[in-house]
Amino acid sequence: HQPSQKQASSTGDDLVPTHPCLTKKVIPHNFSMKSIRTASHQGRSYNVNLWDDGTYCKLREMMLNTEGFSLHPRTYLVHSPDDADIIVWVSTRGMWEREVPPPNNYSNVVLLDYADGCTLHQSLGQVKHLVGHFKRSFVNRIDGVFKHNCTTDQSVLPFAYSGVQAFINHKINSYKQRKYDVTNMLRNGPSITDKRRKIIVKYTKSFVQKHSLKDGTYFIGNLGSQGANSGFDNRYFEVLANSKIIVTANPAGWEGDFRLWEALLSGALVFVDRMAILDWMPHSFQHKKHLIMYDPMNQTEFENLLEYYVENEAEAEAIGLRGYDHTLAHHMAEDRVSYILNNIESKLKL
Repeated sequence: HQPSQKQASSTGDDLVPTHPCLTKKVIPHNFSMKSIRTASHQGRSYNVNLWDDGTYCKLREMMLNTEGFSLHPRTYLVHSPDDADIIVWVSTRGMWEREVPPPNNYSNVVLLDYADGCTLHQSLGQVKHLVGHFKRSFVNRIDGVFKHNCTTDQSVLPFAYSGVQAFINHKINSYKQRKYDVTNMLRNGPSITDKRRKIIVKYTKSFVQKHSLKDGTYFIGNLGSQGANSGFDNRYFEVLANSKIIVTANPAGWEGDFRLWEALLSGALVFVDRMAILDWMPHSFQHKKHLIMYDPMNQTEFENLLEYYVENEAEAEAIGLRGYDHTLAHHMAEDRVSYILNNIESKLKL
């Protein structure tokens, strides 16, 4: 039995029933199930239920998993957990105290913990038959610099966001047709507390000023800031598609956001601060082959790299297109499903 919205919100009078985390949302998609990939996959198929925990502050995470488990050739989404071989609990812990975990009469539960920060799920002890525990934001960072993994528990596996079909720029224009030499759309308003991202915006502005880039040949602005619980910002994707180089950065305290994957699927050359999670996922990205990884503490290195690739447009374009192709081939939603299955199949009880 899965909790209804009314059941999930009936334990207290202090919460407004229309709170966005308690309002169920339609998951948008623009794909046909089982139609995207034709590659051969061997192995047993599984019925999968995306567990409804009664909270809904996870629109993009649910979109990602709906796509991944729908398109993967070895998984089939089912509406009822009673019909499932595997229960997948997608959590962002937007309101963890209101989340209802899968009850213990269900075997083969997978927890996909997408929450920011290093802590593990507060309700973890309530799940008896956990066969897979995957944690996004697997590392602790201070001011944008890696310090340590969030846990030494080897049963908790690192996890990453991915590309999804809705992010893909299907009309790849040559860089000569693209309007912006350099783009940075990281949030940078007075209410933003992420100092490292603000510094990366400052680095980008400094580069523009030092090299006297003309108005209209660069874009530095606050787009794509509606959040993972919102719909899409069309202007944001228009700018991505018209950019030659896109500068992005992870949050100061952890790794992983959607901006990286949105940028990679635009076909632009992506500049991102150094991160560990890309090396832990199958088919890792390589510096100067698929994207550019910069040291967020080194403004000189950052500006030198940016200068080189602005001046060497053909090389920038080649790397950008390799990053685009590499993402499509190995880092889409169904690829994360393959990663999950590879790590849990030996533990399943069917």
